[in-house]
Amino acid sequence: MKKSWVLLLMVLMAVFLNADNLVLSPNIDAIEAEFGISDADIGNISGLFVIVGALVSLIWGYLGDKGSRKLLFVLSVVIGEIPCALTALAANYSQFFWLRILTGIGMGASFPVAFSLVADLFEEKERAKATAFVAAAIGFGSVLGTVVGGYGGAAWGWRLPFFLVAAPNFLLGPLFWFTVKEPQRGMSEEGFKELVEQGYVYPRTIKFSDYRRLFTIRTNLLLFIQGIAGCVPWGAIPLFLVAYLNRVRGFDLNAATTVFLVFGLGNILGIIAGGLAGGALYRKSPSLVPVFSGITTVVGAVMAVLVFEAKFVSGFGPIVILGFFTSLMASLTGPNVKTMLMNVNVPENRGAIFSVFNLTDSLGTGIGRFVGGWLAQLLTIGPALTISSLFWIPCGILLLALVRLFPWDVEHLRTDMKTLAKELAGGGRE
Repeated sequence: MKKSWVLLLMVLMAVFLNADNLVLSPNIDAIEAEFGISDADIGNISGLFVIVGALVSLIWGYLGDKGSRKLLFVLSVVIGEIPCALTALAANYSQFFWLRILTGIGMGASFPVAFSLVADLFEEKERAKATAFVAAAIGFGSVLGTVVGGYGGAAWGWRLPFFLVAAPNFLLGPLFWFTVKEPQRGMSEEGFKELVEQGYVYPRTIKFSDYRRLFTIRTNLLLFIQGIAGCVPWGAIPLFLVAYLNRVRGFDLNAATTVFLVFGLGNILGIIAGGLAGGALYRKSPSLVPVFSGITTVVGAVMAVLVFEAKFVSGFGPIVILGFFTSLMASLTGPNVKTMLMNVNVPENRGAIFSVFNLTDSLGTGIGRFVGGWLAQLLTIGPALTISSLFWIPCGILLLALVRLFPWDVEHLRTDMKTLAKELAGGGRE
């Protein structure tokens, strides 16, 4: 089984599954008009979309550390795509609401098992790059959903795009199932991979008590907290950006969608560049990764405020240029946070750690969507997005606090794996 083939399929499936997330964004006004709802209602449903999905991911993460992640990944995709396709047929707001929640469950459930698979497929020094591709797929999926929703909504109405973004995974899911083999736990772990090559089986499995242990690792704890703050802007800005450009800047739907596409390209390039830069910095010194992440996050916050508040940023060109670099700068951190989590947690807890991380990230995203929707109604949409952007500042400060803690936790995991390998080799082959 080639790692590149598994990664390619996971990337493609993540693209289309995450396209479900923001496919409604360009058509907020049309959906609100048809169902008689407000920005606050859209904020509520979009917030619950990610929070309910994140709660389900706790179960999926635990099951992934116990059994087949391959099966759970395919199931999560199917669970997400069926209701997404059926959203095109929603006859009223109640049906629309519940179909969106079910779609969010599938999307949230896929997160912990996907990154757990990446951690076992790739070695410690390769993980930043591999993680960047999966994270970029998630970002590209959101862009794709917005593009299909925007251009498709303008041409055919808001319903058909929900079916279009779901359809490809009905082919990719079976392809993944029949061509991918479940990777062995610990097969890429520093200090243990040599034993796997000799035929040894990783002996540990997750226990409920391990969840308490996750919160004793200081890197985990700070990354959980920064994730809540850092995802508030990612909840509000992508959801309401097209509406902001339409209402405040006066762009039509096609022009607003084009601007969003450029923002999205900045996001994707930022994720890939961040993963490559983070991997290079990690090889020099693990402490450089949180420094890089913290500084770029704070700079991204300042640039975002300029996009929404600076008087000199007006017209299509300036908004596109500044928006592109703002999105790129704010996206450099994402893959490095996930790599830091992989490199301080034992293999049998990787599904669990990413399910908890998904919960804290989704809590921030949900808060961003709730707050963005309510502030847009109270203060108008521009100030709502500005206030949301400021949450990146405490996020960056928390990342900088990891400069000493992260390298210590990395070394602790390496020592643990070497000790386990010695014990297992001394006791004979399992």
